[in-house]
Amino acid sequence: NSEENFWFKSKNDLIKIFFKKFKKKDLKILSIGAGTGRELKVLNEFGEVFVIEINKKALDLISKELCQNKKQGDVQNLPFSKDFFDIVLASDVLEHVNDDKKAVNEIQRVLKKEGTFIFTVPAHQFIFSSHDKALGHKKRYSKEELKQLTKKFKKVEINYWNFFLSPIVILKRILNKDSKPEVDKITLPKTIDTLFYRIMSLENGLIARDMHLPFGITLFGICKK
Repeated sequence: NSEENFWFKSKNDLIKIFFKKFKKKDLKILSIGAGTGRELKVLNEFGEVFVIEINKKALDLISKELCQNKKQGDVQNLPFSKDFFDIVLASDVLEHVNDDKKAVNEIQRVLKKEGTFIFTVPAHQFIFSSHDKALGHKKRYSKEELKQLTKKFKKVEINYWNFFLSPIVILKRILNKDSKPEVDKITLPKTIDTLFYRIMSLENGLIARDMHLPFGITLFGICKK
């Protein structure tokens, strides 16, 4: 099951680390582009979860038990009133959007004063490859672009994730740069998958202690309104 592989488990662990920093447990949370809802189990520990997903098929797969409310919709035009959410999570969403500036403005609009926007995006345009094309990515981001994109927020923290395994991924992406669009398969032998998960867990442990990694193939942001 691909949802059990090291990448998805590590990303859920990372999301949990971010949410543990909020002391409240009755947060109003919006998950944008929740896909089939693998992160929702984590979010439910922290409050009421609302879901927006553009893909109807993916939305139908999300169990009603995992969210308060689910709607088909677009991040560039959110169907919620302003100052509604404590937290908005967009995990690997912005790279799919035509107008990311409009999307971020919409997110800011629906956040309460002092609300938080949490996101992850793929980093480094130089490794934009057949994998990105297959996933429908418009681009990969730099720290500078993200700082520009989130400049209306009061406090912004942008850092790297997936540092230790980045050389393997970068090599693979550069080799596949011009091949036909195809998603990198992450089906690994159990022993390798477990090893990679341990490496990512070590990295998540450093992030939990507020350590900043020098490089990585993913960028995450925590932005305070």
